[in-house]
Amino acid sequence: MKTDATSSLCGDFMLAVFLDDRGRVPGYRTGLGFGLSGAMLMELALGGFVDVLGGRVVAVPGAQPRDRALGEALVRIRSSRRPRTAAEWVRVLSVGAHKRLAVGLIAEGVLAGRARRYDVLVGERRDTAIRSLAGTAGSSGRLIALAALASACGAASDGWEWGEYEAVLRSTSPACAQILAAVADCVWRGTLSSWT
Repeated sequence: MKTDATSSLCGDFMLAVFLDDRGRVPGYRTGLGFGLSGAMLMELALGGFVDVLGGRVVAVPGAQPRDRALGEALVRIRSSRRPRTAAEWVRVLSVGAHKRLAVGLIAEGVLAGRARRYDVLVGERRDTAIRSLAGTAGSSGRLIALAALASACGAASDGWEWGEYEAVLRSTSPACAQILAAVADCVWRGTLSSWT
């Protein structure tokens, strides 16, 4: 699986779901930051860099992803003093995730801007990512993961609920299914806390 910024699950999630149609970064309470960090974890899982064992995310010894943001996330997982659950990593990695991922997309010439608003320079890349959300039947694990994350965050999807995606992901990548459940849980808890 490619892990460069122009083909990553993280980059596609940022373009298709995270940024609005004018390139603005959403507010904290939307839960989309959890989707972005979940995309990072899923990208690492699909690439064989992490697994979920006994409910904890563990780094697989070996190679390092080429993408800088994913590499930094993997280093954090490897150097953690204690094993953490997928939900804990979703919360930890969500802080500043869009800034770390934007660096790669800016370097690739896909985005321009910084911090709270970005200009999408490669509109066809964003359009392709958005179209992939609607056509997931028979798709690759990566496209299913993208649509599943969008659904878990309450964004548009192929009409499936996130739990249906979880079942499909479980058959292809049990680690991704656990990460998806963690994202949905974090989004749900974030929604509840915003009501109080």
